[in-house]
Amino acid sequence: MDLAIVTVPYRYDEPDEGLGAGPNALLRAGLIDRLQLAGVSTAPPVAAQLRDEEREPGRVAVNIGRLGARTAALVAESCRAGRPALVLAGDDTAAVGVVSGAQLACGAERLGLVWLDAHGDFNTPETSYSGILAGMPVAILAGLAGPLWREASGLIAPIPTDRIVLAGVRDLDEQESALLRATAVRIISASEVAAGEPFTTAIASLARRCDRICLHVDLDVLDPRFVPSASTPSANGLTVEETARALAEVLATGKVSTLCVSSLNPGAGVRGERSLKSTLAMLERALPAWWTAPPE
Repeated sequence: MDLAIVTVPYRYDEPDEGLGAGPNALLRAGLIDRLQLAGVSTAPPVAAQLRDEEREPGRVAVNIGRLGARTAALVAESCRAGRPALVLAGDDTAAVGVVSGAQLACGAERLGLVWLDAHGDFNTPETSYSGILAGMPVAILAGLAGPLWREASGLIAPIPTDRIVLAGVRDLDEQESALLRATAVRIISASEVAAGEPFTTAIASLARRCDRICLHVDLDVLDPRFVPSASTPSANGLTVEETARALAEVLATGKVSTLCVSSLNPGAGVRGERSLKSTLAMLERALPAWWTAPPE
């Protein structure tokens, strides 16, 4: 069985721009060879693409949703063939399409989400200070905002908040924090992830209650020392080893259908090179746990 690799080389709906260059930078840097040396075999990568005629001026969220539908089709195809999907995405907005694909292949019932990020990404248009769409995907997936975005992505159903774990979080907006407190989302701080508890307990509980899990990591969960080119850096983050260990713990449940890695900025010279190396090392250390996990 081969691991499927799906790339979404976009920042929002613009291809190969900024963070959108991250997925192909990982491939050019030898990700596939490094995974194979670590014992992980892969299928040839495929890319989600938004056709020019699908893009509507001024409707970025809908365009992202349509790109998400393309991503969903590729993810669903892989999952139905029994191949888990590693999705290399430009930014966090791609996650809605990734989850949509998992739902198409596995069903929406008893699907959970583990989201590693310095930020909550749980803003809505009403709570966001900046209006940045990349700060909203988890709220979108929970059904609290973005109906047109969800519909365009083909999301079958929102994920109940008691099946969402946010880990590595250390930077929440005030209104976002209040919204999270009104839900059943489980929040694990970066220091708690590094310590092992209560992250281990939360993942074990989620795995017992879910048939399949979508796993997402925004690279700014790492401390800026390791991803100095991050667009939204946040101090007091995780090391490469701590992040790899957390990912491996989730992957080892045997229930992960998709792993989405987002927000690599390969530019900025030496800083981008450092971020790229950290990402490669993280994946190289974490992914063998997916390969050796007992099948569910």
